[in-house]
Amino acid sequence: MRRLALLLLILLPTVLLAQKRTGAVKGILYDSINDYALQSASVTIYKQADSSIVEFQLTNTQGEFDIKNIPSKTALYCIISYTGYRPFVKNFQLDSTTLTTNLGKLFMTRQGKDELDEVVVKAVQPLRMNGDTLEINPDAFKLDSNAVVEDMLLRVPGLTVWGDGTITMNGRKLEKVYVDGKPFFGGAAQTATQNLPKNAIEKIQLYQEKDVSKLTNTEQKTDSLYSMNIKLKDDKKKGLFGKVGVGYGTDDRYTGDAVAQAYDKKNQLGVAAGINNINKEEGTGENAFMENTFKSNFRFFYGGRGNANDGITRRTYGNLKWQHNFSESENSQFYNRFTGDYGYLNTYKNYLSNSTSVQTVDNYKLSNISNNKSNNDNTSNTVKFLYENRKKFGNFVNISANYVNQYSTSSSEGQTDVFRNDTTAVSRTSNSSYATTNSNNFYMFGWLRSNDYELRDDPRKNYSINFGAGYNESRTNRGTLNTLESLADSIYTNTIDRRYNNYNKNYNANIGLNYDGFRPLLFGIYNFFNINMSLINNINFSRNEQDAAVFDLDTASHQQHQYIVNKRLTNTNTLTNFSYNPALNFNKSINKSVWGKYYYWLNFGIDLRYQFLNQSNASSILNRNIDRSFNSFIPSLNANFNYQKENVLRINSYLWANMSAQPPSIDQLYPIIDDAERYNMIAGNPFLKAPKTKNFNYNFDISRAKLNSKSNYGARLGLNFNNISRAIGDSLVYLPDSSGRSIRYLINVNHQRTVGGNLNLNFSTNINKMNTLGFTYAASINNSYRPGYIDHHLSTSDNTSLSHNFSVLYNRIDKFNISIGEIVSTNRNRQSNSTLPVSMIRNYTTTSNINYFITKTVTFNTSINYQRNKAANRNAVNATIWNANAIYRFMQQKAELRLSAFDLLRQNKNITNFLDRNMATTTVTNGLQQYYMITFSYYPRKFGGGGNRRPAGPPGIMMIAR
Repeated sequence: MRRLALLLLILLPTVLLAQKRTGAVKGILYDSINDYALQSASVTIYKQADSSIVEFQLTNTQGEFDIKNIPSKTALYCIISYTGYRPFVKNFQLDSTTLTTNLGKLFMTRQGKDELDEVVVKAVQPLRMNGDTLEINPDAFKLDSNAVVEDMLLRVPGLTVWGDGTITMNGRKLEKVYVDGKPFFGGAAQTATQNLPKNAIEKIQLYQEKDVSKLTNTEQKTDSLYSMNIKLKDDKKKGLFGKVGVGYGTDDRYTGDAVAQAYDKKNQLGVAAGINNINKEEGTGENAFMENTFKSNFRFFYGGRGNANDGITRRTYGNLKWQHNFSESENSQFYNRFTGDYGYLNTYKNYLSNSTSVQTVDNYKLSNISNNKSNNDNTSNTVKFLYENRKKFGNFVNISANYVNQYSTSSSEGQTDVFRNDTTAVSRTSNSSYATTNSNNFYMFGWLRSNDYELRDDPRKNYSINFGAGYNESRTNRGTLNTLESLADSIYTNTIDRRYNNYNKNYNANIGLNYDGFRPLLFGIYNFFNINMSLINNINFSRNEQDAAVFDLDTASHQQHQYIVNKRLTNTNTLTNFSYNPALNFNKSINKSVWGKYYYWLNFGIDLRYQFLNQSNASSILNRNIDRSFNSFIPSLNANFNYQKENVLRINSYLWANMSAQPPSIDQLYPIIDDAERYNMIAGNPFLKAPKTKNFNYNFDISRAKLNSKSNYGARLGLNFNNISRAIGDSLVYLPDSSGRSIRYLINVNHQRTVGGNLNLNFSTNINKMNTLGFTYAASINNSYRPGYIDHHLSTSDNTSLSHNFSVLYNRIDKFNISIGEIVSTNRNRQSNSTLPVSMIRNYTTTSNINYFITKTVTFNTSINYQRNKAANRNAVNATIWNANAIYRFMQQKAELRLSAFDLLRQNKNITNFLDRNMATTTVTNGLQQYYMITFSYYPRKFGGGGNRRPAGPPGIMMIAR
């Protein structure tokens, strides 16, 4: 935290220097005839010299406005506008002694139908309310010709663009971003806000909409989403943009990418391809487009993602995306469209690791030290289709299909040494393996729902159907060579040379029917206390076929490389599951609203659900042939509360609890034990009983909803509880040969418990027109209680993890920004009946990222990441990773030259700590070391062409008439 405090002290003078002597203007707005307050009227302050906008605001529920940061000794004028009223114009100037001007109670007069007098003033409204929609007018913001949507959003009061690209409005996250009511090349916010030029935008709309993604899930809340729609100008509804980049550096590091995206009123077509060996992660799907935007990470974290990942990866990718809209509708809630996506991805990874695991065993400990190296080559081809049709008066249809072909090869070798109490060597294992896998996976899912836009005259017609079907097959050929040497007994050495040929096929299908009109069907005209009733039916079927052929080297034969069948491991197995889950759902809603004051909605729901399951397993191994049936009562309940106090705050609260039961699997009852798994052999238990799980989740979300506030906040609290009765636990028995090997016997324990919570806070403030400050804090705590046995003695594992994540973001628009953060995570494990110290892991990470815009074309970026890792009472490991970039943009910013330096201090280390039950593990892996790279990129951009140009001035022009 001292490092974080030092960075804050460095930042504070910059913030203070940004302050200037400013004042305020305030007043209250009323209707001239009926004498009532006018809410959400647009109030804008301009300079008389050039009519540039100084500040703007919307009136609150009482018609009040209080605009701060108004410069003194400057000739100004104020324009107040409200739909259906004559604009109000007032000239004024703040002097150095009186920094506040109170315009008092202002009356606005309704506009007559035939008022077309001479125009004397032209002005542009930055913000206005259009019903329940807040509209932002880009033409009110005077920016550079290369400015994109994000440049403008940084200047909107109450709206914050965070370092990771997340956008919040009045503390509430914008969940969806559309362009003309449609997802834009996958729907990621950055793809639209960092590519589309400001001068192509007619207006930006912020509004709430129903979360239709949850219509088919009765166990989740169905509250609204806060969304943004970017409406393009009529002559800009066609565009072409992209990126071509290539870079080469020291140590033979390279990167190259090419992206082209085109759109019109009905179609979006995107093509992306790239290759790199610097661990950059862009690949298939929306990620291929999001990471290659015109202003990609230009302000925040410009150094790019990746680089510090485990191993060294060469990645080659290609992606093709097409979206066709069968209509030109610009309503994000009603659409008829088809989306297709093809992706190719090849990754080759070189991986080196050193791992140390410490196990507590009664009054002594075992330490496993492993060194491994591997090479993995993975190629995948992915095809996705999605059809969506939702009409205002008609059924809602959604059908998706996904096909993946994957081929991979891998090879590895390693060695593990086991010590007792850090001093006595007890065993050594060396192993090598290779594998090839080829798999095909296809899955289709769809649902149909009756019209949900408005309450139907006949609720008996309200229903939904969902269905899914899938097929998967995979073929794996694998070989292992494993040698175990017992150092406690110098005579014993055992080598296993084994090959596996596995072929798996899986079929699955499911169908569900929800009927929401059950109440009127049963009770007719009686409303049954306004409690809605739904009948729910779900049927699931799956079949998994396995064919495993295992061969061992024939050591008795004198022929080289002669393998014989291992009859104990070679087997065929077919598992068939059929389940039927009927349920009766009851839910009741209560709501109340007072116009201009508050609104609340409360909903309760309960599912009375029963589960019937039949499971059949047919195997060539006789004791794995079983046929069994289960049934259990698994109810669930939920409660959802939404409250909004007008112009003050917004609260969402949600509670969900359920019960579930899952019988033990065939591999838990009668596993096939492979002795090549030297240190982790699992023995089954045919007498295991089915565990029963109880889940509880609670979420509370609060955010500020004050239109005229320069500061905004949001907070989210989450709690969860999980309890499993008759849980399947472990009885761990170490073999008497002192080699460190163990067998896990599965048993039923009384219960396992997990309790957790998380807290997320965010606060942002506009210090003035050009300076913003934001804070985020996230904390989480989880505790798990898992009873078990070690060498026949009860040994309960009590594991607690705690993390804190704090960050500060300061932005002086177009000049300078800095983000700093501190992450502290602790993992603690206590093993009952153990005399050894409690295992403890602590990780500290301090990060900072600075962008300095030297000129409009030259930018300097640097980031520092300091890590300190201390695990299981061992010495701490420290590393400081320092990266830097110098960026020059030219050719109207369409071309970019960048000089990058990674790991300037040569300290990059990849360290992970893991703590589970009686074992603490620390792993150090290889990664990229210091390199320098020069990169050239070009961004082709063309927006407009075709369509009818607007005959008049830009949208939002307001004519002020006498």
